[in-house]
Amino acid sequence: MRTLLYFYLKDTATARLAQVRFGDLAGTSARVKGPWFVQRDNQPVEGFPPTDIGQTTYREEAAIAGIFVGAFVGALVILRYGVSVGAGAIAVAYVGAVMLGAMIGWWAGGLVGGKIGRLGLWRQNAQAAPGQLLMIASCDSKSKEALKQIINELGGVGVDEHSDLMPNFRWL
Repeated sequence: MRTLLYFYLKDTATARLAQVRFGDLAGTSARVKGPWFVQRDNQPVEGFPPTDIGQTTYREEAAIAGIFVGAFVGALVILRYGVSVGAGAIAVAYVGAVMLGAMIGWWAGGLVGGKIGRLGLWRQNAQAAPGQLLMIASCDSKSKEALKQIINELGGVGVDEHSDLMPNFRWL
């Protein structure tokens, strides 16, 4: 299972050191991705990799929920306004409506979820001092403690942790 870890670092020098230390760890079997950095008010940090909107919002979770809602709505539309030609046509209509509803729900859910920031991060970001950086790193569950230890050695503070709900679910 993948985990997103969120840390506060006091300055860019510490961020560069963390980037080097994580880079060393990424070459091992720990499977670390990132780190990505963002300043107060979600502003990118010059010279560092920027965050993806999915790392600081509920975009993926809302998109997954949108799939199910859209599929359900598609099935309800065919149930209400279905076709009366025959069993084969009804089956094709249900499959098509469910697929179309799921795709529209995924798209709409992603749009809505991309506007909703993670509550814990928003609260912490409001309390951040000027010059502090938010660092986000992705890792597997086995290397989570090693990453936390590296950040603690560098003087960083852990803010939040988010684990994937569906670890093997990937969109192409």
